[in-house]
Amino acid sequence: MDRNLVLLNRNIALLRRDVRLQSFEIEQLIAADVDCSSAAQRLMRAQADLVLYIEKRERLMRLAGCE
Repeated sequence: MDRNLVLLNRNIALLRRDVRLQSFEIEQLIAADVDCSSAAQRLMRAQADLVLYIEKRERLMRLAGCE
């Protein structure tokens, strides 16, 4: 497997974990009736990064299939 693809898969796994943790943190903050706007911003950034990494992985896999 291509080294770039391996690194992308690792980063995707880490981002998925971060998204789950951020979601859990937001749930806890909401339950405690505490402002969660900064956690929500971090979650949105992590989700956007995750989408970009997944799209990049799909492009790499398509290119690898064409060669």
